[in-house]
Parts: sequence; structure tokens; C-alpha cells
Amino acid sequence: MKQQEQEALLKELHMPEQINKPCQVEPVAESCPYCMSVLIVKNGHRKGTQRYKCKGCYKTFTNDTGTLDQGIHKRDLYEEYKKLMFEGYLPLKKMAEKIGISIQTAFDWRHKILCGMKDCGANFDGITEIDDVWFLYSQKGRKGLKYSRKRGGSKRQGDNNFQVKLLVTADRKSHRNLSVAKIGRITKADIERKIAGKFSEACTLVSDKHRSIAAFAKSQKIEHVSFKSSDHTAGGEYHVQNVNNMASRLKSIVNHRLRGVSTKYLQSYANWFELIEQGKQGQENKVLKSNSDVQAWNTFANVEKIYKQFIEKQSVRTYRCPTKQKSKSARVTQTHHSSNTYL
Repeated sequence: MKQQEQEALLKELHMPEQINKPCQVEPVAESCPYCMSVLIVKNGHRKGTQRYKCKGCYKTFTNDTGTLDQGIHKRDLYEEYKKLMFEGYLPLKKMAEKIGISIQTAFDWRHKILCGMKDCGANFDGITEIDDVWFLYSQKGRKGLKYSRKRGGSKRQGDNNFQVKLLVTADRKSHRNLSVAKIGRITKADIERKIAGKFSEACTLVSDKHRSIAAFAKSQKIEHVSFKSSDHTAGGEYHVQNVNNMASRLKSIVNHRLRGVSTKYLQSYANWFELIEQGKQGQENKVLKSNSDVQAWNTFANVEKIYKQFIEKQSVRTYRCPTKQKSKSARVTQTHHSSNTYL
């Protein structure tokens, strides 16, 4: 053995980081992501990744099939991108420049991550504030529209069928819920669909004199304190300043920092905002779902279909210019939608 080869070998043998480096064991698949069958066998490797074959549907797959990790080739950059998302709200162009990827890749990765975010499933206790926040209906990014909305808002004043209603509910114990409820005037049924059954017996609901909220509180047998919008408070601790502050910051982020968000993705951005707010209180470990969640992948793959159903059921708007679906659902038998969607 030559002297240079001997020195190289000795150098490798004395590298402590290599000796102490933990061995990463690849998890073993338990079932087929397509038909849920447990009758699966190993089917060789491809580029170092274990593949499996299902004896039920005869399809092949890996551990990443049907998860948010599917199709990710630059794993290191993807992990760096996820961390950057929770450091602040940056436009896609700046995110792409920081990571060194294309704008289209930055867009796809962002919405994969957003689909993996949990709905916190908060239950409210004590004094709970509630209000609806208005966002102008937007079809940003939709190609082929004959009549697109110009910049600078709408000439239609007041509550109308071009206003997307985001229901913001929060108690004084940092439990909060942000849900896109409807396009147009919100009703008692819309509120029930989103937050019914999430209030304790000791809960007191505080809002302005919104008839739908009053009807909801009466039907749910919740104590309700209301006031005129011009008064801003019912006196003392009965006010909605917390949800108003939250709504103001969310609108500033969506409309200014992010240069506007399509109604199709508004719920996802509301979830992002909600989870970062929790992260400020030391809950960063709860802000993102596991990338192995198949339901999160199905939400990502079917986002256009979910948006179409929302437009048809919760608005009088017309669904136009559908976008092409790039990804397929993993489990074809799964038809329900996750709790971080509109429906």
C-alpha cells in the first residue's frame, strides 16, 4: 500500500464524527397506500430506496408514496425550506432566491407544507371572542379568465357576494380557530358547520350585534354578550379586541407582505398564520403534521376539487377555468377531506 493510501486510511479511521454517527434505519411499510392491504412484499431497491409490491392490487410503492415527501428530490433543501417558512412570511420569489430553487418549486413545496398543517381542534372556555373577517374574492393565478378583477379592490360597498368570510374565534386561554366559512353573507348554519360543539358550559360568547352569531349562541345554549360595532366593547372585559388585532395582522400579511392570496388557498394561509402564532408561545413542535400523513397528501392532490365544491356549495360564484391536477390521491377509497379544508 502506498504512503498516500495509508495516510488516507488512517485519516478515515480516526474521524470521530463517522464513528459516533447514528445509523438511520429506514422504516418498514405496513400496508399498501392504494388499497390498504397488508399483503405486501419487498420488491428490490431503486436508488437506495426500498420498494414494495402489493399482492392485492399488484402496485409497487415506497415508504414515501402517498405522503408529502413523495416526489421530493432535494431533501436537504426541502428541510431547509420548511424551517424558513416558520421564520416569517416571505413571498415566493424571495424564498426561491434564499434556497436556490425555482419559483414553481417554491410554490409547490409551500402548498405541500401548508396541506400538512394541523387544524388545532381548539375547544373554547371562559370568555370567547368571535368575529368575521372579510377578504375580497380572488382568483389569483387562475389562467384563462375573461373578466378578471383589477387591482385596488372592488367598487361594491358593504356585505356582498364578493366578500370571503373568515370566522375568527378565540378565548383568553390562547385557544383559537380560523375558518373560511362562506363567500357572501354568513349564516347561523355556516357558524354551526365550523365551530358547533367546541364550547364549554362555562363559556361566554362575545361579539358585535351580528344576528347570525346571536342565533348560533341561542341554539347552542351559550351565554352571549353583544354590543354595537361603533361602541367596540360591551364594557369591562367584554370586548373583541384580541380577535380584531389578530384579524388586522392576518390581513396585513395576506394583502401586503404576500401580495394577495387566492381564495383557493386562503384557508391554508390562515392555518399557517394560526400555527406560527402558537409557535410564538413555545409550541413550535406542534406546528407541522408528520410528512407521512396520507390524508395531508390527499388534500394536496385534491385541492382543486375541494375548492370547486366550496364554490358550488358555499357561494353564488361560478367555478371557472379549472387547473390541471398534477398529483393523484394515494388511497382511492378515502373520500373525506381533512379538517383544515373549507368543507
